[in-house]
Amino acid sequence: MLRRLAALLSLALMIGCSPAFLRPTSDSDTKTSLSGISTSELTAALRRAEQELRSIDALGKVRVSTPENRLRASQVVMAQAPDAFRIEVLAPFGISYAVATDGKTLAALSTQENIVFRGSPDEQTIAAVIGIALAPRDMTSLLLGRPPVRSQTLASLWTSNRPTGDDPARPESPAVFLHAADGKDTSVVIGFARMGNRKDRKIVPVSFQRIARNGQQLLRATFEDFALIDGVLVPQRIRMHTASTDAVIEYTEVKANQPLPVGTFQIATPPGTPERALQPAPR
Repeated sequence: MLRRLAALLSLALMIGCSPAFLRPTSDSDTKTSLSGISTSELTAALRRAEQELRSIDALGKVRVSTPENRLRASQVVMAQAPDAFRIEVLAPFGISYAVATDGKTLAALSTQENIVFRGSPDEQTIAAVIGIALAPRDMTSLLLGRPPVRSQTLASLWTSNRPTGDDPARPESPAVFLHAADGKDTSVVIGFARMGNRKDRKIVPVSFQRIARNGQQLLRATFEDFALIDGVLVPQRIRMHTASTDAVIEYTEVKANQPLPVGTFQIATPPGTPERALQPAPR
């Protein structure tokens, strides 16, 4: 039954609104100006992205494709760094499915099945209820529209200026890439572009890849259509790709860095609703 529930929600990711969009600068010297940028400048840009956006409260739509099915849904997304999020799938008469974690516990409520699942949040239990194996911190980062890495944990850094992987050319294609080790068995490639006008241009992370030691691409994400919301750059569209899932999330409304109600990242069990232990998704 968890697999069926995950198909309802399958990869609910994040952000949006309608303020003015910011495009990457198109002046001819942009790539030249980024070509000599240092790894420390790029990690500083990554750190700034981590610090500037700490929470969202968003409404949007998601399109998900898996080998088994395709899904279109409206959803509410709330996320708060470092590792708390709540996703609600909307039905014509209310919420059909909800998942929430405060970083310590994970709960999933299916109103259609009238059941609540509870367990510890980790890659496998999150995969069971959402459909993608990500740690709570990584999922929260993606919901906030930024690469799921911490700048202080990266090692063996170097840069390149040529396209990496199989990303097609886009208006927001990265101008420079930061390559780094992200653990004993994985590496990451983070793409950056300049956003804003000539007088006020910021270096912003716009793509992410996590790659296994054997070269397999484990996760790819791109962040597009940035808008300035509550003084913070927020991507309005996020594309994700894993071995078994493709998703596009577009947001129509988002509040950035606003206080979220107490209990946002917990799910209470409705009276008369049974609870079951949340089991990891089969590998």
